[in-house]
Amino acid sequence: MRLNHNALAYLANNNLNAINRNLTKSMERLSSGYKINKSSDDPAGKAISQRMNSQIRGLERAVTNSNDGISLIQTAEGALNEVHSILARMRELAVRAANETYAEEDKDAMQDEIVQLQDELDRISETTDFNGRKLLNGELNKKGYTDVEALEIVEIGGDIEPNEYGLSITGVGTQAKSSITPLAAGTVITLEQEGTLLINRFEIEIKAGMTTDQVNEKIRDAAAKIGIDFTAETGDLITQQYGSEQWITVTATNDSLTALFGVDGSTVYGTNATVEFSTDANGERIGFEDTATVEAQGNRITVTDKNGFELVLDTDPDAGAYDANITILSAGPMVVQIGNNEGQTVDININMTTAESLEIDKINIYTNEYATIAMGKIDDAIAKVSAIRSSLGAYQNRLDYTVTNLETANENLTSAVSRMQDTDMAEEITEYTEQNVLSQSALQILTKANARPEGLLQLFQR
Repeated sequence: MRLNHNALAYLANNNLNAINRNLTKSMERLSSGYKINKSSDDPAGKAISQRMNSQIRGLERAVTNSNDGISLIQTAEGALNEVHSILARMRELAVRAANETYAEEDKDAMQDEIVQLQDELDRISETTDFNGRKLLNGELNKKGYTDVEALEIVEIGGDIEPNEYGLSITGVGTQAKSSITPLAAGTVITLEQEGTLLINRFEIEIKAGMTTDQVNEKIRDAAAKIGIDFTAETGDLITQQYGSEQWITVTATNDSLTALFGVDGSTVYGTNATVEFSTDANGERIGFEDTATVEAQGNRITVTDKNGFELVLDTDPDAGAYDANITILSAGPMVVQIGNNEGQTVDININMTTAESLEIDKINIYTNEYATIAMGKIDDAIAKVSAIRSSLGAYQNRLDYTVTNLETANENLTSAVSRMQDTDMAEEITEYTEQNVLSQSALQILTKANARPEGLLQLFQR
């Protein structure tokens, strides 16, 4: 037996220290719930789990982003539902006005309501927003600019790719222009001349005893209702709008009235702008595909192509002929980050829905012809709003699927991180119990090992 070195005690102490270290790790895992609490526990596992955790947080934020996008779309959809209701009411008024059983005062009331509905369309377009972002006033359209001030971009379809496009405006649209013989100062309508002057079939009652000023005022007010400007001094009648859809026909109900105003019942029309695609030195269209088509109504130019391509522009009627380059930018649509990595986005594009952009800002319903034209324009506006709502529905469905996919990915990635990082409590409790028993056993053995040198005292006693 040796006194100076108690090898058995050293051995028992070393085992006890090792057991205590294992016991400490086990207690740490049980108290934190993680089996990787520091890098030394599993260096590779720590790095992998941290990267996965950042991906999980990104997925959670992407889900929130997508849900925000859905809420934005639902806000726009709610506003467009009211736009559709307004358009339906406007069409109802146009259909009613097409029935010529109503007096002018009745049609005044109908036209006043249409004007109010147009104003409400504009108000909805300007005030509908989500978290400060305007949704229906064109801010979410793609953007672009031209190198000619005379050409203004009205609307850019969502399927137009950023590029340089070229158009050649060879002629501008014109108004319909006609005239009647101006009344001389001091003229008084005679009983023989009494009758009805019709401008585009809109009736203007000319009664005996009316003076020059009274007649001119009545013609001016009546013409203004149907979008025609009247200059009393020259007798000129000019439509306020441009294009081949604009016309002026002036007739009278008796020969004396016809002679007084010098009308012959002929019809004059406005003209549309003439437009061609610009070409490069090789004769290729600049930017536009060979399948693209261009047409003009008045001075509004519309280029269309497959897959919903649409570019709408307005040319200045005083500009004459010119060539223009149109630069389309990708900026404009709202970008929604729908993934947790770079480039995982969706662009939300919502066209403008003002009365002007829907081309129903100048309609009137004072005659059957005008009411019929109004019905057609309102039908076109309804179709356009329906297309916008359809695209919004497609966006929302896409985002719904995106949310489902993100949540599934998040679930699976979280499960992977849990298997790597989380403590298996049942297994760890078993380990803790084992180490705890070994710790107590080692402590008992260490006590006995330290007690063995006491046996040397018995040798000295003998």
